[in-house]
Amino acid sequence: MVYGLTPTVAAAGYAGGVSPTALVFLRSLLGGFLLLGLAVVTGRFRVSSRDALTLTFLCGPLFAIQLLCFFAAINLTGAQIAVVLAHISPVFVLIASAVLLRRRPGPASWAVCGLMVVGVALVAGAGGGDVVVPGVLLALVCAAGYAAYYLVGEPCLRRVGVVTATGLTSIGSALAAGMVLLVAPTEWDFTTAGWVSVAVQGVIMVPLGIGGAYLAVRALGPVSGSMLGLLEPVVGVLAALAFLGESLVFAQWVGVAVVLAASALLPLARAGHSSPPPPTVR
Repeated sequence: MVYGLTPTVAAAGYAGGVSPTALVFLRSLLGGFLLLGLAVVTGRFRVSSRDALTLTFLCGPLFAIQLLCFFAAINLTGAQIAVVLAHISPVFVLIASAVLLRRRPGPASWAVCGLMVVGVALVAGAGGGDVVVPGVLLALVCAAGYAAYYLVGEPCLRRVGVVTATGLTSIGSALAAGMVLLVAPTEWDFTTAGWVSVAVQGVIMVPLGIGGAYLAVRALGPVSGSMLGLLEPVVGVLAALAFLGESLVFAQWVGVAVVLAASALLPLARAGHSSPPPPTVR
C-alpha cells in the first residue's frame, strides 16, 4: 500500500522542485540512516559481510535503478503503458524461480498472476499513452529490476533482520542515485513542500515500503510477494482519486475489483509451489 501512495506524495515533491533522481537519493539516504541507527541502538544490527555487501551493492542499486527507469518510462510513453509493463514483474519472478531456482510454480500461480496483470492493465485506464520504444524498454527494465531485487534479497532475508536489511538496501539505493546525480546534476532549491515530501518518504514510506516488501518476501516467498506488489496501482489510483481530485472510469473500477479478487486467491497460488525455508533471524 505504501508503494501505491508514493506517486501521490512524490507529486508534491515534484511541484516543490525536487527531481526524481534527487527524490530517490534523499529519501533513501534519510530512511537508510534512520533504520541503521535504529538497528544499532536496539542491538539488531547483526549481518555478515557477504549479506551486507549483497543488500547494499546489489539490492539497493536494483531498487534505485528500477524506480528511476519507471519515472523515465512514464515521461517517455505515458503512465498507462509504463504502469502495465512495469507491473509484469511477477512474470519475471515466476520464470526465474522455475529456471534459476528450480521452484516450479503451479498452474494456480500462473493463473493468479495473469489475472492480476489483466487487472493492472484495466486500472491503468484506456488511452493516455503512445508506444515509444525507449519508454517500453525502460518499463521492461523496471519490471526485470524489481523481480531481481526480490530474488536476490530473499536468501539474505533468511539470515538478516528486516530493519537491518531495509536500512542497507536504502543506503545502496542512495549510493546508486548519487552516482546518477554526479553525471546529471540537479537543482537543490526546493520549496518547503518539496522538503516535506522528501521527509515523509524518507521517514515513513521508505521504511514501511521496503520493510513491508521484505516481510512479504520472507513470509510468502518471492512469487507471492511480488504478486502482492500488483496492489500498488490500485492504491495509487484510489489515492489520486481521494487526494488529487482525479476520477476513474468504469473499466478502472473493474480493474480494481479484479486485482482485489486475485489477491484473495493468493493462498491458492502459494499452494502450487514450494515455500521458502523459514528465516533464522527475526
